[in-house]
Amino acid sequence: MSAEPAQHGDHDALFPMPPLTEGALRVAVATIDLAEAVRFEREFHGAWQEAVQTDSTVPMHTFLHRWGVFVALRRYPARAARLRQLEEAVARSTDRAEVQRASVAIGALLAEASREVAA
Repeated sequence: MSAEPAQHGDHDALFPMPPLTEGALRVAVATIDLAEAVRFEREFHGAWQEAVQTDSTVPMHTFLHRWGVFVALRRYPARAARLRQLEEAVARSTDRAEVQRASVAIGALLAEASREVAA
């Protein structure tokens, strides 16, 4: 199990990386997973309320970044499948070393998606 992230070309993506806006991410999340679109809406409203209550844009920036990473991870079918495989390995394994390797690989996927969001 390699901890190295796979390199993806844009031609492998289901769609181009959307801008980090509420509307663009809403469409992307709904395209990827309708059940997650429900969670997106719930979390959007929570972040909006927190932003209003605290008079801060930080909750909205955090929300947009988190969902940007979600989209970046899942817009490539191979990367999404690898993430599911690693999550399943962590959930079912009783071998500490295997869990550690899978966790490191998940971290690499998250770092790759975060770089994609930041680009």
